[in-house]
Amino acid sequence: MINLFRYLFIIFIAFVYPTFSIVAVDLDNGQVGSAGASCIGGSIIISDIHPGVGAIHTQSYWHGYNQLMASDLMDNGLSPDEIIDYIVENDVSNNPLIRQYGIVDLYEGGRSAAYTGENCMDYKGHLLGQTYAIQGNILLGEEVLINMENNFNSTTGTLSDKLMAALQGANMPGADTRCLDDGTSSLSAFIRVANPIDDNNYFLDLNINNTSHGDEPI
Repeated sequence: MINLFRYLFIIFIAFVYPTFSIVAVDLDNGQVGSAGASCIGGSIIISDIHPGVGAIHTQSYWHGYNQLMASDLMDNGLSPDEIIDYIVENDVSNNPLIRQYGIVDLYEGGRSAAYTGENCMDYKGHLLGQTYAIQGNILLGEEVLINMENNFNSTTGTLSDKLMAALQGANMPGADTRCLDDGTSSLSAFIRVANPIDDNNYFLDLNINNTSHGDEPI
């Protein structure tokens, strides 16, 4: 059942254009995480965390009902691949080619999947590993995603450390090309990590909703 807050949120914010992001899990302790940034405010809207299960990002022409579909399917035990197949096939406006998705969960040693519609704005793409999915659109170039992946994989420490390192990999002027003139990577950024027993109060929940005057949110 959709609660009133989420319903109103979807009604008033129909579309958002987030840019680079990562969802990831830690198989050792069951943490799940989500991080991203964009040259619009409020990029955290893409983040959907399921403690003890996995995380979902729905981005590029974000629509709340697509995100709710994906969330319900994760709650019902579908795999990342199955979730993406379903929400692409059942896109709320029958236009999945403008969407981008990244999903990961803790099952079977870690499962990840991503989708980048061919009509997302360039540069667009995604990278997958056993425990992570990295995706982006409207990027300066492929190097943004590659840097994120390299930083995530080469960083030792907690899932929080690795997610922050991934964001730092995209910390370059114009990573989201709309912010190039501002000399920043983005306008908003977030990082969230949930322990298996967390509810709506996550172990880590940091959000820079909007910056100005050339301040770097990451």
